[in-house]
Amino acid sequence: MSKEYYFVYFEPEEWIAFREVKQFGSGSYAQTVYPSPYPFYGAVRSAILKAHGIELQYHKKPNIPKQLQEIVGDENNPGRIKLIGPFIYSEENGQKKHYFPAPKNVYLKQDNGEKQYKRMQYFEIETKVGNFTLKGLAWIPEMTNIEPAEEAYIELRELEKYRQGQSFKLSSPKNFIIESKVGIALEKDYKKVKESMLYTMNVYRFKNGGFFMITDSEETVQELTKLEGVFLGAKQRWARISVEKVTTTLFDKLENTNHEQTAIMLITPAIYNGGIAPSDLKFGNSQILAIASGKRTVISGWDYAFGRPKPIYHAVASGTVYYLDSIPSETDVIKKSEHNLFGFGSFIYTTYEKFKANIQ
Repeated sequence: MSKEYYFVYFEPEEWIAFREVKQFGSGSYAQTVYPSPYPFYGAVRSAILKAHGIELQYHKKPNIPKQLQEIVGDENNPGRIKLIGPFIYSEENGQKKHYFPAPKNVYLKQDNGEKQYKRMQYFEIETKVGNFTLKGLAWIPEMTNIEPAEEAYIELRELEKYRQGQSFKLSSPKNFIIESKVGIALEKDYKKVKESMLYTMNVYRFKNGGFFMITDSEETVQELTKLEGVFLGAKQRWARISVEKVTTTLFDKLENTNHEQTAIMLITPAIYNGGIAPSDLKFGNSQILAIASGKRTVISGWDYAFGRPKPIYHAVASGTVYYLDSIPSETDVIKKSEHNLFGFGSFIYTTYEKFKANIQ
C-alpha cells in the first residue's frame, strides 16, 4: 500500500566534501566519503538555532532555551527532528530520481548479451561469519556467466520491485563527480598561510542534484521549510533545502508472503553490539539465518562544542541483507542499532528464495 513521505533535498551550491576519519596535516591527502546522518543533523540543528537568534561560537556550547532544545536536541539526541538518510538524487527536466545503496545480495547474470540482476538464495549449511555460527549462507545458485554487480546504487522504483521479489536492475547516478581540490590552511586569527600546510582533498561536485533524506514527521517539515538552506560538510558549504511529497511502497510490510522467507535490507548503516550483527543474532524473535554484507564503514563526526572528534564506530554497511526465519516488527529491528534516533539501522522488508539442489 503506497504511502506519502516527505523527501528533504539538500542541493549543494558548488562542491561539497565529507572528510574521512584520519589525522590531517602538512601534505595530507584526504578522501571524501559517503556521509553519515551526523553532518546533516548538525547542519540542520545549527540552521534552526541561528534562525531563532541563537549565537553559535566554536568550542562553546550555546545557551538554548528549553523549548527550543526539545526541538533541536543535542549531539546525543536529535530532539524532534526525524530524518532517514542521506541518499543521492538527480534531477533532469524537472523529474527527480532517488538512489539508494544497492543490496549486497545481488549478482549479475550475462545471458546471450542480456544483463539480469539476480538475488542470492538461502543455502542451509552451517557457516562461520566472524565470531558467529550461522545456519546458512547467501548463495549464488549458478556457475556460469556470472559476475559481481558493479553498480553501487539502485533507483527508488527499482528498489520497490526488488523488495517485492520482482525483476529489477541496478543503476548509478551520473550527476556527480569526485574531484581533487588543493587547499591551504591559515593561521588562526590571521589572514596568512600556515607554514607547510598545503593539502589535497577529494570533493563531490554535483550537477542537477545532491543529497536527500526522508521523514514522515510533520514537525520536522515545519522546521525545515523555514530554512533556505544549511552549511554542510567540510568547510561548511552552502546547500539549498527544499521539501516534496513522494508516494512509495518502500517501507510497507510485506503482504501475501511466506513468513519463513523474509529478509531485511539496511538502507542506512547500523551499529550493532556484535559487530556485523546483533550479538544474539536476533531481531526480536526473528533469527538471523544468513548475512550478505560488505566492508564495514567508519562512522564519526566533529564535536564543535568541544573542538574534537566524536567517538568512532565501525558500522555495518548500507545494503547489507539479513535472511530471517520470520518477520520481525519495525521496532524490534530499529532498536538493535545504537544511535537509531539519528536514523542508523533503517531498513526495508524483502524476501528470499531457498536454494534447492538439482540432484538427479
